[in-house]
Amino acid sequence: MKLSIENIKLNGALNVLDKLSLKGLKSIHRTRLSNQLVEHMKRIIDEEKELRKEYSNLDDEGEPIVIDGKLDLKDEAGFKDAIAEFYKEKVIIDSGDSQTTLRSVKQSLEQSEEEWQGKEAYDFADLYEAFEGNTEDE
Repeated sequence: MKLSIENIKLNGALNVLDKLSLKGLKSIHRTRLSNQLVEHMKRIIDEEKELRKEYSNLDDEGEPIVIDGKLDLKDEAGFKDAIAEFYKEKVIIDSGDSQTTLRSVKQSLEQSEEEWQGKEAYDFADLYEAFEGNTEDE
């Protein structure tokens, strides 16, 4: 079993995991997965900042210039293509150490009685669909 989720959907997945009400070992597994995803999220944030710097005009301190809430881009089309491709990249968790955690979290999602509404419902579906493989030993 593995978890494979697009960069753009990672924040929503973290919000779902945070809202999932669990006890005992299932809670520990959720926290383990959440911590792994938070580390990936930090990396994604840093890499996105680098992309912004690469495609923006920079101020004297080397930071992207923002005018009226928008980046002052050197190459708007290039930036849009690069950021779209970056957001489609996937975070993949599939190490041997993660198998028990992944099975447990997927089962918790399947058994959840939480009523998901609006954006959270889509985030829940994205997270659930990011699990590849079933809950049985493969």
